[in-house]
Amino acid sequence: MKEVARMALQPGMVIGADVIVQGSVVFPAGTEVNKAVIDRLARYCVMCVSVMEEIDFASTHYERIRIGDEFKNFEQQYNNCLMRYRYAMISFINNKIPIPDSFLLGLFQELYSKIPAPASSTLLDYLYSMMPNEDELTFTHCLNSALLAGAFADWVSMNQTDKDTLILCAFYYDIGKLALPYDLLWKPDKLTDEEYKLVKSHPVVGYTTVRDMPLNEHIKNAVILHHERFDGSGYPYRIAGEKIDIFARYIAIIDTYIAMASPRSWRNAKPPFKILETFEQSREKYDPALLIPLMKRIADAQIGSHVRLNDGSVWEVMIVQPQKLSSPILKNEQNQILDLSSNPELEIEKNV
Repeated sequence: MKEVARMALQPGMVIGADVIVQGSVVFPAGTEVNKAVIDRLARYCVMCVSVMEEIDFASTHYERIRIGDEFKNFEQQYNNCLMRYRYAMISFINNKIPIPDSFLLGLFQELYSKIPAPASSTLLDYLYSMMPNEDELTFTHCLNSALLAGAFADWVSMNQTDKDTLILCAFYYDIGKLALPYDLLWKPDKLTDEEYKLVKSHPVVGYTTVRDMPLNEHIKNAVILHHERFDGSGYPYRIAGEKIDIFARYIAIIDTYIAMASPRSWRNAKPPFKILETFEQSREKYDPALLIPLMKRIADAQIGSHVRLNDGSVWEVMIVQPQKLSSPILKNEQNQILDLSSNPELEIEKNV
């Protein structure tokens, strides 16, 4: 809310706090301002009132983020960096023009510096709040992955050299998709067997682009191995465990998280606890030494947030439970406590 002088009030504004004169409420909070309201305030010699701002009308946590000035500044810089990244990557693919590592790492730093502290936790909210540009989904996917890669590197205390390598892997790993038909990549319906086979070719297609370029070998490995899985169920080679380059193992987790946290034309983004649940159900596919720290950070970032359950009730997240991060302990306005791990019929539908 903000204080506005009576003389500056405009019809359509909404009073944000009760206007009290001589102990009586003249206008309750929520009253819409019109000429009669302004005239009555003048008769009572009320000099200023509290009125609601755009953020006061936001009904969810992510709506409040999207209309905040800090996020708007980040989004403006994001779109600028996305345009420069896209241009550089297209020149790299079409004309074999190498991209200096310093250029891509500079883009990362430009964006990361726009995120309020603690950046690594706030980033999760910012990425979840981004509105996708469906014409640039592959580029935004990689740019978002690079941002998460930097945060992930900080969470696991990587040295600077490895952190830079992981960020660079994220910028390059999905470039094979740029050679595939757009309608195929973002088809809302189930893919046919032939379509799925073509989509699965993108790691090899990407590798043919980077194979002879002057890039770190970990980057090349991330391009071709990011869909391999720790249990051997991935593609294109079905290799398993530590035979997969460790940076490709990191990227596999980051790629999956960004895919789930990003909205698409045919579905909403998955809320954080749904993402955690999905990882828990498929944890054998990822290196547990790498996956668990990321999951713990996602869960910890939700403490203090409010969630709506499938029965319509709203609760505050109090404690996340290491043994089942997707089922936290909750508290409501009546200070009742609910342990979701003991109530399997209840589940979190979304953050509010």
